[in-house]
Amino acid sequence: MRLRDWALDDRCYAVRLGASLMGVHLSTITDAAALETGPVLEIDGGCLRGSADILQRMTSLPEVSRDWHLGIGEERRDAWAESALERFSHLRRAALLAALPTDGVPPSAFRLMTEIEDRLSDDRLCDRPWVSGRHPGVADILLFPIVALSQDLEVPLDLYPAIRNFIRQFKALPGFMTMPGVPECH
Repeated sequence: MRLRDWALDDRCYAVRLGASLMGVHLSTITDAAALETGPVLEIDGGCLRGSADILQRMTSLPEVSRDWHLGIGEERRDAWAESALERFSHLRRAALLAALPTDGVPPSAFRLMTEIEDRLSDDRLCDRPWVSGRHPGVADILLFPIVALSQDLEVPLDLYPAIRNFIRQFKALPGFMTMPGVPECH
């Protein structure tokens, strides 16, 4: 099993983070194409594309705890989180590759962060400590790079208490690993 990876890509980071949290040994090879296309996992003589599909495949590996497997109805949450990560990734790449400074935070970044804040808050009110339920899952792994790297878009996390709580809670998980650009604050 080998990951075609770009170290600073948020989608690739989600896969590396998931592998670390699940205890999956994952060798990587730097592939500049991953900056545009996202991560690609070489497995069983084939290739699997997309952060969510790769993470879901990893949950089925024999060495991965059953706690990481999908619960009933979690496919919708994974799809929502994957869509959010793709939207964020597009915004982040545009900001990082911009030749000139931008005019503040893109409104779509605020909408995305508010959507995540609302989901996290609603889940807390329904006694769900994680987006995926009682245990963190693929949806939570997909959301972490968005909230942790949101400062690349100059989104002030002070506006989002549920997100700050999620970041602290996520960083305390066994196997958590950081990436360049994830700040230590919040």
